[in-house]
Amino acid sequence: MRALFDTAPESSLKRSHTREFPTHVLYWLAAGFALIYVVAAAFLSFGKIYLLPQDFIKGLLRYNSAPIVLLAGVPCGLYFIFWRASDLFAWLAAPPKLVVDEECLRAGDTRIAWRNVSAIITEQNHDRLVLRHRGGTYRLRLNLWSDADELYAHVADHVVDALIGGVHRQVNAGKAVQFGPLTLSDAGLTHKKRLMRWDDIESIRFQDEFGDGVSTRELIIAAQGKPLKIDEARIVNAPVLLAYLSQRLAS
Repeated sequence: MRALFDTAPESSLKRSHTREFPTHVLYWLAAGFALIYVVAAAFLSFGKIYLLPQDFIKGLLRYNSAPIVLLAGVPCGLYFIFWRASDLFAWLAAPPKLVVDEECLRAGDTRIAWRNVSAIITEQNHDRLVLRHRGGTYRLRLNLWSDADELYAHVADHVVDALIGGVHRQVNAGKAVQFGPLTLSDAGLTHKKRLMRWDDIESIRFQDEFGDGVSTRELIIAAQGKPLKIDEARIVNAPVLLAYLSQRLAS
């Protein structure tokens, strides 16, 4: 699990991260091109053009699911190449270096000042951070950069520093603050009209989950003996919420 916060003094220093090739895309590219090649070979065999051994083609065409393979093979191959392997195209377009300091994040011509960031969303399955800021939305693909865990921690630290003060002011003023499906107020946390008062919250933690090829991270809140699990990707400003909860429950 990635550390969310690094409160050591060195976290405010300039950090440079170099671009790294996402080797995992090679598997998706290979799978995509292989699917398209097999389908092309099957269709060309009707014209007596064999890109693959005849016995293999005949066996494929006798297969019960052959129509599905022939119809879905090319779309699936294109999905693998242009969606699952999209990190390759992002890597080609990315600058050679990304810099994080106490004022902003800089990558090529992109410059995002922390004071202009309004939200951060973690997409664990895609290994990305989504930053909403005054100029639009920036998707930071962590796996394209060196020291990805450190990069995540530093970006989260700076966003928390920029937003946590506003959360405290709103709650102290009696206002409710929305964090995706969770609503924060001076009374506690509300989820689907269920209020978890501060005295009833026993623990909060993140837990990594993996199933059906999908990696997620769940925020688990235990209150009155009942655990509540929410996918972190659904929580807008999850690091800010965790920082507030840690401060509030510790006091």
